[in-house]
Amino acid sequence: MNLKNQVVLEFSKILGEENVIHTEEQIMAADPILLCKFEKAYDYKPEHMALCIAKVHTAKEVSEVLKYCNDNDIHVIARTGASSSEDQLKVIDDRTIYLDGAPMNKIIKIDEENMMATVQCGVPLCVLEEKVNKLGLTTGHCPQSQPMAYMGGLVATRSIGQFSTYYGGIEDMVCGLEAVLPNGEIIEIRPVPRRAAGPDLRHLIIGAEGTLAFMTEVTVKLFSYYPDEMWKGGYVVNTFQEGLDIIHDIMVRGYKPSVVRLYDKADADENYGSVQLKDEEAFMFFAVEGPKEVTDVHGAAIDRISKEAGARYIGTKAVDHWFLTRNNWCNTIGGEGEAQKFRENHIMYATIEVCADWSEIKQVYEDVMENVPEQVPNLTMLGGHVSHSYVNGTNIYFVYNMKNQEPSNASMEMYKLIEAVCEIMLKYPTATVVHHHGVGKVRVNFTKREHGSSYILMRTLKDAFDPNGIMNPGCLLPLE
Repeated sequence: MNLKNQVVLEFSKILGEENVIHTEEQIMAADPILLCKFEKAYDYKPEHMALCIAKVHTAKEVSEVLKYCNDNDIHVIARTGASSSEDQLKVIDDRTIYLDGAPMNKIIKIDEENMMATVQCGVPLCVLEEKVNKLGLTTGHCPQSQPMAYMGGLVATRSIGQFSTYYGGIEDMVCGLEAVLPNGEIIEIRPVPRRAAGPDLRHLIIGAEGTLAFMTEVTVKLFSYYPDEMWKGGYVVNTFQEGLDIIHDIMVRGYKPSVVRLYDKADADENYGSVQLKDEEAFMFFAVEGPKEVTDVHGAAIDRISKEAGARYIGTKAVDHWFLTRNNWCNTIGGEGEAQKFRENHIMYATIEVCADWSEIKQVYEDVMENVPEQVPNLTMLGGHVSHSYVNGTNIYFVYNMKNQEPSNASMEMYKLIEAVCEIMLKYPTATVVHHHGVGKVRVNFTKREHGSSYILMRTLKDAFDPNGIMNPGCLLPLE
């Protein structure tokens, strides 16, 4: 019996035949965003395909499947929503299964008194957000991928939301979790307000991209929700660099906008045709959430600081447009409309997100804008925007259009640009090659240099948790 048939037979015994998807057609249909979306426009098939998709409903089922895989050298890619931006879900050998937690979709408890929600990994973020909104609460977590995001994947990739400057990233929201180790052992990290009993064990699982364990349950914070009290303001600034200075001033003075965004002209022209900018100008906008007493004060201060620095107020029309359309990307990615458009014009649109401290971020921006086009000559547009800011620095999303004539090379061409940006980032002491999309299998060759002398901690964790190397090989940590 070949390996595929053997695995399907064993998992059918554990999970039931209906929960083991194993034909090529079924696997392809169940992964609409797994392949490079541009290559898929030409019916490209991957070099390697999963043996099966094993759908699990309980932590016990996860445990049994992982025990079998650990004992039989079967590689496991954990997933819930079946989407990723950095090839976290890419299969790189012929001994891999998908362990699919999407059926684990129960909202276990919403605790209004203690402001927490406990859910299984397969709960869609939109479902949880809608449920708590009815109670006057919010998760505070609203990534661009919100319509297709599941709780397990968000925590595993150390996700961040568009309102992060106020609410924080997913790592600031996770109170506790349950996970299954590669050997099948089920562990729980209790959701306490804070503890000082050694290192924070939550962070062994948060952001591990499924390389150390399979997360089955998570408890996250909830926040009071004031959608009708939001303050918004849009501005034009003389240069992108002046916009960075204004945001720096707002953040270090202690004001707390929920949304802070700054677009250079190339990015604004791509996404905001209604905002007319001169060659060096940039578009900047803010939103403030919370009780009206808070939003009035913080909004007025942000407006004053921006105007005193020379920003020109342009109202909220473009800001309202962003709120209405910020997740529209989810409705088109991987669809036939997008595929047809690519077949017609061969233009790929993609992004890469990085960050650095305030002292270096301006030079990072200028370095990328000046040097990357020389290394990637088929670029047709390169721009950038700020979307997540902190008291000690900010991120930049570099966005680009790229002309591609050979669909089989689409991924490799994007990798070339990503590598060029990452090489620039590693020149700066406070810069990082990835802000929130995760490392996956796209930026994995930079992991050692990113962590430097602390990389030994990453390697030691992997060896301790997953000595047989079954969990998502080639993701986050380079193969050795």
